[in-house]
Amino acid sequence: MKKLLTMLTPLTLMGLAGVTPAQAAIVAGWNQFTTDGASYPKAADTVGTNITSTGLNTAGIRHLSSQFVGFNFALGGFGTASDGSTGSWNTGSTVNTNQYVEFAVQPGAGFQVDFTNLQLNAKHDDTQLDLVLRSSVDGFTSNLGTTVSLTTASNTYSFDLSSLAPQTGPVQFRLYGLNADSSTVFFFGENSTNVAGGGFVALNGDITPTPTVSTPEPSGIVSLIAVGALGAASLRRRG
Repeated sequence: MKKLLTMLTPLTLMGLAGVTPAQAAIVAGWNQFTTDGASYPKAADTVGTNITSTGLNTAGIRHLSSQFVGFNFALGGFGTASDGSTGSWNTGSTVNTNQYVEFAVQPGAGFQVDFTNLQLNAKHDDTQLDLVLRSSVDGFTSNLGTTVSLTTASNTYSFDLSSLAPQTGPVQFRLYGLNADSSTVFFFGENSTNVAGGGFVALNGDITPTPTVSTPEPSGIVSLIAVGALGAASLRRRG
């Protein structure tokens, strides 16, 4: 038995030495753009290999015009924007599931994404606006990572996605606002070199081929059982 282990160990180590671990990469990233008048869902500006579709969308929040805030990704305030969008940020302490910013991605056939994090570079213009992130994996019921409290200065925040299993189908991530100090608070997404791809938001993770499970032929299983039985009999005779 010791001889067998001595033979197998070097071979096993040789096999492991040839395995290169997957490296986290950008899955999809969006650059800032003028929110009012844009076409939605908006495709990502940076897309990872073997990602077949992406889209940024919003619901229940007013799109601010560049006339007031410049060429930024900006949401909030009150009234109706020129593109028909309405809605102020949620002033309550619980999530309003009808109001969100969504980032959607889909891996190609035969590939999966093991998400690591979502990066967001953003700020607000008032006293308080908090954000939580959820996903379609569990029907948008539980938060991913921790709650983010924006400030009046742009900062890059990271939502931890490591709790998600690798995904082979389409996934939507939604940012929900809460605890807004007033109905007039504005949200701004701004490009940053701290965000993968240089935009204001990025989804990052490992994009790899979907593992295939090979089933041994029946004859192979029988052979393995026979070999095991012979080994056990040999050990009994030696004992």
